Amino acid sequence: MEIRLLLDTYGFRAMFSPELLIMMIIACVFYLRYSGREVDNKGKTSFVFGLLCSYVALGGPLNLMGHFWFSIHMLQQSVLYLVVPPLLYRGLSPKVFLWLTEKKMSRQIIRIAAHPVLALFVFNGAFSFYHIPIIFDAAMSNYALHNSLHILLFASAFCLWWSVFCPSGSVNAMSDLKKMAYIFLNGFMLTPACALIIFSDKLLYEIYTGATHLLCLPFYSLTVDKPDISISWLTPITDQQAGGVVMKIVQEIAYGTILGYVFFQWYKKEKEEAEDPEDPLLV
Repeated sequence: MEIRLLLDTYGFRAMFSPELLIMMIIACVFYLRYSGREVDNKGKTSFVFGLLCSYVALGGPLNLMGHFWFSIHMLQQSVLYLVVPPLLYRGLSPKVFLWLTEKKMSRQIIRIAAHPVLALFVFNGAFSFYHIPIIFDAAMSNYALHNSLHILLFASAFCLWWSVFCPSGSVNAMSDLKKMAYIFLNGFMLTPACALIIFSDKLLYEIYTGATHLLCLPFYSLTVDKPDISISWLTPITDQQAGGVVMKIVQEIAYGTILGYVFFQWYKKEKEEAEDPEDPLLV
């Protein structure tokens, strides 16, 4: 019922961003035609699902509802920066990573921007900076600032995950044990920001209490009135605290899944080396 009300109030374009959907379909076809051939079925599924998550978060109902409810906004942010980059990386073939590191300019950019230590602090710092109340309210009220900060966060998220998914021997590649430590440390870095939101007893983001809101949609913006949807238990402070909880839960699921993926890759490699008949220790 609420989805129908939002659709009737703001229209199909604001709700589903057909232009972005077309772009995602083109990207999917291009990937399957040219790059997906060199990737296993799990990798293809991961990349296509990553594109789908990108569309849902950026152009689907999550983006629209995230302008009215902070908890939905945090779900959108979690999907965009913690779920989408690993899914897309998992679907890339080693040749793509090699091509990126062969180019002199892109290699230098990756060497600096995707350095594990720098990427760790840049992404987590940028995410925490974005959610400082005065910065957040300004971004949600200014289309140019909103898009600029989101581009920065999206780029820094890809830099963050580069060292985890790039093949061995690539620029800034890490051993599996270092990857596991890196993922664990990343999970700790976002905890203070989530805790601040969850345990705050006052409203931090005044933008959600206003009667009018600026919709920052993928290709345009417009100022609208808040929808007439009443949820008795979801007060502004409860919505804010729920946003912190959502962020922490999605973070734990995403990081835990990737940590498990890296661990089993490491375990499989160690097991194969132990069973190798050419291993000098076995001889």
